Amino acid sequence: MKKHRWVAVFLACLMVFAMAVPAAGAETAAELPAWQQPFEETVTLDVVIGWDADPSIKEGTTPETNALRTVAKDLFNIELNFLWLVPNDQYSDKLALQLSSGDMPDILMLDSAYFYEFLDSGYLRDLTDAYDQYASDQLKSTIEYFGEAPVTYSSRDGRLYGVPALLDTSESVAGLYYRSDWLEALDMEVPTDMDGVNDMLIALAEYGATANGGLSTAGLGSTSNVLNTNFALAAYFQCYGSYPGKWVMRDGQLVNGFMLDETLDALKGLKYLYDNGGLAPDFATWNSDQFEQRVTNDQVAATFGTYYIAAYPLNLNKDANHEAEWAEIDINSLGGNAKSAMNQVSINHFNVVTKDAPENAEAALMKLLSLSLSANSNSTDDKTIYNGLDLPENGASIFFLPVYMYFPTPWENYRENIWAAYEAQDPSNLKTAVENEWYGYMNNYLTYGNDCENLGTAWGMYKSRLSDDMGIAIGLATKNSGNYEPGYFYGAATPTEQRVSATLNDLAVSFVIEYVMGQKTDENWESFKQSWYDLGGTDWTQEVNAQYASIVNPQ
Repeated sequence: MKKHRWVAVFLACLMVFAMAVPAAGAETAAELPAWQQPFEETVTLDVVIGWDADPSIKEGTTPETNALRTVAKDLFNIELNFLWLVPNDQYSDKLALQLSSGDMPDILMLDSAYFYEFLDSGYLRDLTDAYDQYASDQLKSTIEYFGEAPVTYSSRDGRLYGVPALLDTSESVAGLYYRSDWLEALDMEVPTDMDGVNDMLIALAEYGATANGGLSTAGLGSTSNVLNTNFALAAYFQCYGSYPGKWVMRDGQLVNGFMLDETLDALKGLKYLYDNGGLAPDFATWNSDQFEQRVTNDQVAATFGTYYIAAYPLNLNKDANHEAEWAEIDINSLGGNAKSAMNQVSINHFNVVTKDAPENAEAALMKLLSLSLSANSNSTDDKTIYNGLDLPENGASIFFLPVYMYFPTPWENYRENIWAAYEAQDPSNLKTAVENEWYGYMNNYLTYGNDCENLGTAWGMYKSRLSDDMGIAIGLATKNSGNYEPGYFYGAATPTEQRVSATLNDLAVSFVIEYVMGQKTDENWESFKQSWYDLGGTDWTQEVNAQYASIVNPQ
């Protein structure tokens, strides 16, 4: 077996120590967990990757110089041969060309559109046995953390063909963030229904121009991608029981969430806002840079978004105006048809082995995925075996590997541990770098308030991650209560979706903007829906339901 010198020396020292002091029970290579044991012969894998430079990693680091690539070779005897490297925004197109040529990498990340197509075509290797034998306990617990559904979506006939990289579904829950200092100045109560929300947004828009020296102010800020979730209007529709971008279950069938009749109620609400100054006259033209600038300058009184937006971009407003305060309204508190959407399963990609990969590629995949979790700063693994090569300052990045897993943030545990440390003013029991970092931000802000160092960052991290009534706290409460509208994952992009989804989205966005601006009315709603279905929506809906049934109840 070919080993690098430092590994050979390390193992030799272990053997000498074990011979000299057998009672100490020194751990030899054979006693390491299966996922950490090296292959006897080098396993060389052809891989591809999309990546962007990351300032948090040692300067000059690339996927080819990634310290974790060195770990994979020196500890596991896995050689990664990069066929190509491109910026992230070019990855999908480059991969499509690669796959269309029939020349596939040995291991790679596939989104759902490719995963099910490859599975149906017999291009993927069965991972079941390798997963059982070589996946680390941490890898298995990461998947099991999200219940049975991820394995269901990754399997066929009870056999595993992809390892799903999962995101916590509570992180997909959106709420309405608003300038609470302005609401207090107006002596208004926090609204409990949508009529109250709309009146609040109109009042905040008017007050904002007074508070910021006469600058035009949007009561509800949105970018031009109006049907997005963050900094846009998709979650406004959820307040009325409409769900753009989601497939929701109605009478046993999946239905596009924008095609519900409740959408018209939301449109009426938006038009009321627009007509009364709650929406900016040019709301449909803001790009992300313009949105960020207006938030910073006190020109946005409220916006919808998921847990992290307090950390960005609302923190920019806090830095620019230390007296600015934001709070969040839970959509589920608004009564009527209001119900937050939350993904049933949130799979970012599937990690797979293709059919012509070399021997032991399945086991190698499990070792690499286990490494990506172990090297994560959230992990409490003993990392001495890596000799520092797991650290960003030494050039390590899990996102520069050709396959990886997300480490599910143990939100409840972190929050409980950090609050206990704060109340005792003793962080010594915090185990991970992430816990210590968040504790530092919270302690800094709660101790010194608006006079704290790095105010925007400290405030944003505290509000988004650790406060009791804002940020991830809302998502966790929604998830734990079960009071949400599930957005159903339905698998691959269907043939019709690939052909018409962009057109149908543009059609929907145009209808929203034209309705709000008075160019369309209630009388145009039915004709819009008919156009949506005629242009491919009918076939898309049928294909989604057929595909969902085949995944959940395979024959």
